[in-house]
Amino acid sequence: MYGYFTERSYTGDLPYTDLAAERRRADLEIPGVEYHKENCRVGYWERIRISSKKGAESIGRPMGMYDTLQMKRADMLGTDEIEDAKNEIASGICRMLDRSEIFPGRILICGLGNRYLTPDSIGEMTAREVKPTMHIKEHDQRLFRRLSCAEIAVIAPGVAATSGLDAAVIVRGVCDLIKPDAVIAIDALAARDARRLGSTVQICNTGISPGSGIGNPRLAIGIETVGVPVIAIGVPTVIDTRVLCRDSECPTEPMFVSPKEINEIASFASRIIGGGINRALGIYA
Repeated sequence: MYGYFTERSYTGDLPYTDLAAERRRADLEIPGVEYHKENCRVGYWERIRISSKKGAESIGRPMGMYDTLQMKRADMLGTDEIEDAKNEIASGICRMLDRSEIFPGRILICGLGNRYLTPDSIGEMTAREVKPTMHIKEHDQRLFRRLSCAEIAVIAPGVAATSGLDAAVIVRGVCDLIKPDAVIAIDALAARDARRLGSTVQICNTGISPGSGIGNPRLAIGIETVGVPVIAIGVPTVIDTRVLCRDSECPTEPMFVSPKEINEIASFASRIIGGGINRALGIYA
C-alpha cells in the first residue's frame, strides 16, 4: 500500500494527498523542514514548518506551517471527546493565528465545497455552525463590547458549477468590501491513508486550492488572490482507489471514494470545527 512511509522510494504516479504529513516523511532530516509530534487529549498533533524552497520542493507544499490533529474518526467520538476536540481545534487556530502574526479583530469565515455532495460538504456545513457577529457591532456596539469577541462574517460561496464563479473571486470581492484581518477557509481534503478519513484535521497558513484533491483545481484562495492572509482548515473525506487496489484490475485513472458513514462523519466534523472556530474567536455559546 502506498503511504506515509513509502513515498520516498516510490517513483510512479503516486495518488494525490492534500496532507503535508503524507506528502513525504516530514520527520526525516530534510533541509528547511521542521517536524515534531505532541500528544493531546484526543490524540496527537503533527507540526510541520517548511522554511526553505528546497524543503517546499521536497515536501511538495508551499513554505509555511502545517499543524495536523490525528484523533478517532469524528463520528466515533463521545460527548466529552467532542468537547475536547473542539478545544484542540480552537487551540490550533489560535496558535496558527499567533504564529502567522494575525490579530483576529475581524475575520471572514469561508465554507468551501458543494453542499449537494456529502463528501464535499464539510466546509459549507461548518459555515452553518459558526456564529456571525459583525452585524451585532454595526447595530449595537454596547452589546458587541460585552460579547468580547472578534467581528465574524460567514460566507459559503459554493462551487463554480452552481455559481459560475470561482470561490476565490467571491472571497476577494467580500474581502475588498469588509477588509478582514484574515480569512479562515474550511474544505474537504483527499488523503492517501484510509485511516485518516474523517479522523484528521489539518490547519495551515498557506491558503487552499479548492478541488485540487480530486484533480479539478480552481483558483487558489491565498494572500496573493484575496489580499489578506488565509488560514485553511481541512478534513480528508475521500481517497484515491489506487491506494486501495493491490492487483492488476486496479484502474489507472483516479477514482475517489469515501466511507459509507460519510454523512455522520461530515456532520460531526463540521460541528467540531465550527465549535473550535467559535471558541478561538471568543464565542462560547
